[in-house]
Amino acid sequence: MSTLSVCIIAKNESEVIGRCLDCVKSFADEIVVVDTGSTDNTKEIASKFTDKVFDFKWINDFAAARNFSFSKATMDYVMWLDCDDIIDEANQKAICKWKEAIPSLDCDTFMAKYDVGGSMTTMVTRIIKRGACQWEGFVHEYLASTSKRICLDFTITHSKPKSSVERDSGRNLRIFQEKLKENVQFSTRDILYYAKELYWNGDNENAIIWFNQFFNQTNAWVEDCIEAARMKADILEKEGKLDEMIGFLAQSIIKYGMNNRLLYMCGLGLYHAKKYHEATMYFLAVVNGLGTNSEYFADSTDYTFLSLVWLSCCYWYSGDKVTGKRFHEIAKAMYPQAPVIQTNEQFFGTV
Repeated sequence: MSTLSVCIIAKNESEVIGRCLDCVKSFADEIVVVDTGSTDNTKEIASKFTDKVFDFKWINDFAAARNFSFSKATMDYVMWLDCDDIIDEANQKAICKWKEAIPSLDCDTFMAKYDVGGSMTTMVTRIIKRGACQWEGFVHEYLASTSKRICLDFTITHSKPKSSVERDSGRNLRIFQEKLKENVQFSTRDILYYAKELYWNGDNENAIIWFNQFFNQTNAWVEDCIEAARMKADILEKEGKLDEMIGFLAQSIIKYGMNNRLLYMCGLGLYHAKKYHEATMYFLAVVNGLGTNSEYFADSTDYTFLSLVWLSCCYWYSGDKVTGKRFHEIAKAMYPQAPVIQTNEQFFGTV
């Protein structure tokens, strides 16, 4: 059986680190915790689970801290986690099963599902053979592996407490802005994630500027282009620039293909423009499987469900309430407790 180091970086995570490490102890052969300047008892809690607790001076660079943690690992393979990640018993067993299978797998890089909240699940590089690659990116860091990747059948759940969200609010944006003041040269990925941070923090005007700068890059990954297009379209929709939104999405579909996120957003723009017939064509394309899904983003379930919801509304406002109810019932069967389903039930319940 292959051995596994689990590496975590932490700062003032006393509220959650014990919960995380309690999950890890069932499958980790070694636990490495790197503290980047805690003023609470994070290190004391970590020391109950491992004697490998190290200090690292914080330099506004997540990749540097991650690389330091990996440098302290000594097992065959290395896995990263955040302090507020949770692994339930079934997924702990799945990781143990993977360790048994490793000798038969010709691969240095392994991906796994990451439940980041709500119904959104992404695929991330989770485990590498020790020394196979390095972390890159001072914010939204990533493992820069170019080797073959195998997707593993387990899920990590990111469960960030409210207090942590409030404490970290605006942190990433501040780091980006400090790097700009230092005249740090942004990579294509840095440009994208700075645009995203501006978007997430409500600075739509500057987000659009940086998204446009990202689209001008020649080495952008198509999946990132699609997600950036979705976000820019969302800004245009919120600002009521529906014609611009629809035109931009049409060009994006031509350039990047019929991805479900783009089809859905185009349908949404047409719906808000009260072009219900045209909107149904885009929503139906998603529902009928004509669009493509991403390997890394939760396109299928999320956007199928949302398209069904908006299809029910399109038919309702077009006067075909029977067809609207039919799509409502299909959406309801997927997520019966979703707030939008509960709201729409009052309309379709009498049809």
